[in-house]
Amino acid sequence: MRILQVTSLFSPDRVGGAEIFVEDLARGLAGKGHKVAVAAISREQQAREQRDGFTIHRLGHTTPFFIGDWEQQPGWKRKYYKIAVQLDPRLARRLARVIDDFRPDVVNTHSLSELTPLIWPMVRKRGIPLVHSLHDFTSMCTNGSLFHDGHICDGNNRKCRAFSYLHRRCQCAVDAVAGVGRDIVERHVQAGFFSHVPADRRTVIWNAIAPPASQENRAPRAPEQPLVFGYLGRIEAPKGADLLIEALRLLPPEGWRLVMAGRAPGGIGSYQQKTRGLPVAFPGYVEADTFFAGIDCLIVPPLWPEAFGRTVAEAILRGVPVIGANLAGVAEQIGHDRPEHLFAPGNATELAARMATAMRNPAILAESPETRERISHGVSPERVIAAYEALYSDLQTRTGG
Repeated sequence: MRILQVTSLFSPDRVGGAEIFVEDLARGLAGKGHKVAVAAISREQQAREQRDGFTIHRLGHTTPFFIGDWEQQPGWKRKYYKIAVQLDPRLARRLARVIDDFRPDVVNTHSLSELTPLIWPMVRKRGIPLVHSLHDFTSMCTNGSLFHDGHICDGNNRKCRAFSYLHRRCQCAVDAVAGVGRDIVERHVQAGFFSHVPADRRTVIWNAIAPPASQENRAPRAPEQPLVFGYLGRIEAPKGADLLIEALRLLPPEGWRLVMAGRAPGGIGSYQQKTRGLPVAFPGYVEADTFFAGIDCLIVPPLWPEAFGRTVAEAILRGVPVIGANLAGVAEQIGHDRPEHLFAPGNATELAARMATAMRNPAILAESPETRERISHGVSPERVIAAYEALYSDLQTRTGG
């Protein structure tokens, strides 16, 4: 099968969850004998590149500036970018040339945060089966997170409706949808996206995560040692960093520590100030195995409906329990086996209560083999690749592609 993956960005440009997913998917499909290509925007147009058995087409960009320079741009130019990225047909024409040259049997689009939705009808016009993978809320929301002014929205406010108009018009060209979580698929359908797609072509396929190098069972920390909580990811309010700090101030003064690993978009100084006097460390970027080996429990407290929550699975695969918000992808992973590890989103008092319970009785944090097996099965790279292969094959059969 000839498969084209289309994504906003691709390594080494701003590597996040979607970029990691696409690279792993392309590599895995190529390893199964498929002819695979990836197309993405880039700072400059470049000659095609070969990597791990697949081809990369870097399309350049047609927006007023490259997204990697976002932080250096004034507010008015950022607003102009949001409009230009959707309406400029030049990027769609560049991608059309790649499609006409590669002649894919199926096209799989991913996050369109930096791509125009005009590519969807362009693919449909060529009669090629089209799958869209949902990693975020770009089609529904101006900032892609469905989170505004400290609250989750439904994408139906005036600003988001105007922003999503072209996405709503073009999404009818999509033949199948694969979401990284059940919640993200349901929220899109409820907002009027992809409701034309038959229910059996709206599927959930988790992110692929390779098993960690070490999976030994972890022994509870000795009673005289403080319990070490961990936070991993962007240190910012929508991710729940401020909520976690609020919860820390409700804990007993001793018997715990917190490691907040990651970077703060606005600089770490303000968070160091907020945690002054508390046993909190900010190591910055850390390698995953090293981070998880040094904590007893991961805290995942997002305020927005995080579609999957990669750190949840990464922790459980290593035997590290997770206390998380009862919301979207985080709850989908934790709540099946351990509902007592969930707390109401945005509720610092309830989060502190869960953490205090763990401090009093660390033994309750031990994850069961069944939990680890369920997560391991769901994120198995082999299973994820096979699920996409089946989706592509079924779509080809049904559409006559």
